Amino acid sequence: MQTVLDLILGQNPLMLLLFGLSVITVAVVFDRTLFWVFSVVQYRPIPPAIYESDESKRKLVIAQLKMKNHKHYTKELLLTCLQPLVNKEQIAQAVSEQVDMMSSRLGMLDLIAKIAPLVGILGTVIGMAVSFGGISALVTASPAAISNGISVALRTTAYGLIISIAASIASATFRKFIRRAVLKMGRIICETQHSHNLNNV
Repeated sequence: MQTVLDLILGQNPLMLLLFGLSVITVAVVFDRTLFWVFSVVQYRPIPPAIYESDESKRKLVIAQLKMKNHKHYTKELLLTCLQPLVNKEQIAQAVSEQVDMMSSRLGMLDLIAKIAPLVGILGTVIGMAVSFGGISALVTASPAAISNGISVALRTTAYGLIISIAASIASATFRKFIRRAVLKMGRIICETQHSHNLNNV
């Protein structure tokens, strides 16, 4: 633990900023992971009674969906699609709201993926400038002192790249989950609207 603190608070103060970015990245990844885990656990298929022509059965399904405490994107979309006079704008709005909820905080991951390498490079430049400035002030500079200063400076670039790669992978993974969820919502819309049209014939 002391070694980590020494690296963060040592010769390059930008390591503190990189440490903060890594903490934010881990927090966002943990939050989105929990969201998708609960999404898988709480998922329920479309109730078969929705395809029934009997309106009373459909109303019973809607009442049961409303009584459920958990909030799942399929549940919210089903409730919208099963409204008697629902239109395309209302369905599109419901889909947009669910996608916004799924995309929450992903913009932060994208931003971290972009700025972390730049912060790392800036830290390296500053660290090397400080190292060479100190070396030029000395009458004799040993190779060990030079290599140690450069090593400390280059660590910021390495940490910045690691944070950027992790944030990029996490963002791409969560966006893949969102695309799959959108396809699932599309199937729900098609099935419920097709059933609704058949029942109205």
